[in-house]
Amino acid sequence: MSATTASRSAVATTDADRDSLPAWPVLALLWGFPIFWTLGATVIAGVLLSVVMLSFLAHSRAVRFVPGVYAFTAFVVWVVPCAVMIDSTARMLGLLYRFSILAVVGTAFVYTISAGVALSRRRIVNALTFVWFVTIAGGLLGMAFPEVRLTTPVGLLLPDSLTGNEYVRDLFFPPFAEVQHPFGSPQTFVRPSAPFPYANSWGVAIVLLTPVAVAAFMMTRSRPLRAAVVVGLAAMIAPAMATGNRGMFAGLALAAVYVVVRLALRDRAAPVLTIAILGAIGAVVLIGNGLLSQISTRQQYGDSSGTRFSLYQETFTRTLQSPLLGYGAPRPSPSQEISLGTQGYVWMLMFSFGFVGLTLFLLFLWGTTLRTMRAPGDVDLVLHSVLVVASVIIVVYGLDIMQFLTIMLVAAVLLRRRYGLDETGSGPAIADG
Repeated sequence: MSATTASRSAVATTDADRDSLPAWPVLALLWGFPIFWTLGATVIAGVLLSVVMLSFLAHSRAVRFVPGVYAFTAFVVWVVPCAVMIDSTARMLGLLYRFSILAVVGTAFVYTISAGVALSRRRIVNALTFVWFVTIAGGLLGMAFPEVRLTTPVGLLLPDSLTGNEYVRDLFFPPFAEVQHPFGSPQTFVRPSAPFPYANSWGVAIVLLTPVAVAAFMMTRSRPLRAAVVVGLAAMIAPAMATGNRGMFAGLALAAVYVVVRLALRDRAAPVLTIAILGAIGAVVLIGNGLLSQISTRQQYGDSSGTRFSLYQETFTRTLQSPLLGYGAPRPSPSQEISLGTQGYVWMLMFSFGFVGLTLFLLFLWGTTLRTMRAPGDVDLVLHSVLVVASVIIVVYGLDIMQFLTIMLVAAVLLRRRYGLDETGSGPAIADG
């Protein structure tokens, strides 16, 4: 190699090093999650790390835009004018909190797409699998200490006027479990929720993160990690049953069926049989331990389905009165104890940001799910099931920051691979279609 060629190569390497984005801001969000949760600073840490990510993006030539980025950006921008519909300081704080989450996950989304070299698929999957282990440990903690609430340093700094609000208290002084005793019920339901404020949030995390853990099992050659994933799958059965979360089990079943059908169409007999056998064993264990009777009892005395449908109808009717900007945030229902714009992310978007906000978000999520549907490898296919399930469960469940971040990071990884940006971060910038 000539001196001139060597010189040019050295200059190219220097430019690549300068333009590359470090992995640690995104990985810190995931590996640091249990610490941030203990401090009550998950969203605060996310905002601070987002500022770091934006700084790196502003000084890098590696920024890449793929289809879906502009749809999500338009959705976040649309949230801003919806603030004019806010009618109280408490609801304005709630809007700022939700907007902060959108800013964090949106920044991490663009950053991950652009940082292919440092943020490889393996590193993202392993970090999300760690969050899955933390979630299972939190569920077991909730079963062991259901009456305990975590006292966080950030929560102690908040004024009583804020912590007196039930939602704020659950965020910054989260319970380890929801202890419910519906009127007339013969039993008390202990539903684990740690490290999230609600049992349903725990269930959504399990639905979205379990396929990621399976993907980690498929990718690694490490026997300890594979053994840990198997142990985690067994350990999550007890807290999963305790939550009695029908949507969680339905979501896991949907993910498994989706992967099995897609693999069968590819003539992948061995993985199909493995997943089918494991699924059958899991179903037998759950039913044999009284899952169906527990769900039936909760439904009989709680009537959660009837309450939800009534709330959804009222939410839709009220949104028709403010179809463009919505109401900025959920508001109390005049006929029920549960607020309108809750009990499902779709309904929160509709009620808070109108039909425009809802449409923009669905364009992003459903559009991304369709764009990445090809998922050529088995690992990509398992990861794609996360987007498929997310596209459905948002109708009945909300999204906390970690659940939302899981969706966005999986979407970023799959979009990167779809448009030839994976691992290298190179390739043309592609406009939103």
